[in-house]
Amino acid sequence: MIALRKFAFLLFIMPTLQSGLKILDTPDGKTGPDECALTCSGVGRWNKHYWMDAISYPGKVLMKISLEGCGFVSTPVVTAVTAAGEDIKLHGVVCPAIFVGAMNTSSKDAFWGYSVEDATASWMNINQCNVYWTATGFNC
Repeated sequence: MIALRKFAFLLFIMPTLQSGLKILDTPDGKTGPDECALTCSGVGRWNKHYWMDAISYPGKVLMKISLEGCGFVSTPVVTAVTAAGEDIKLHGVVCPAIFVGAMNTSSKDAFWGYSVEDATASWMNINQCNVYWTATGFNC
């Protein structure tokens, strides 16, 4: 009887534990089965990934963010924002918005975040501007 109850529990409860994540499209147009859909997130830290002055875009800065730990098999959809670090002296600092660049068919393991407004790498690092990101894609 106990085994029957366990079976009934698994039969009716387990389907409700499935993820509700559904990905309709990706930058490279490659989709996969729903069970392979994955959301991965992280922080590009000012003191680990470092801001660089963008040579190709004078007045802009950029940071390369690795997605390797996510295990994507194709290019994911990436959303990213910036915010100042946790240092109490930085309250009131507004880091410039960024856009996600260089997302193409070979970009499943990294992306570049470029500032929308003019800034310098030294200003971004002094103000501890981090990149908070979320990537959604497929891992199989």
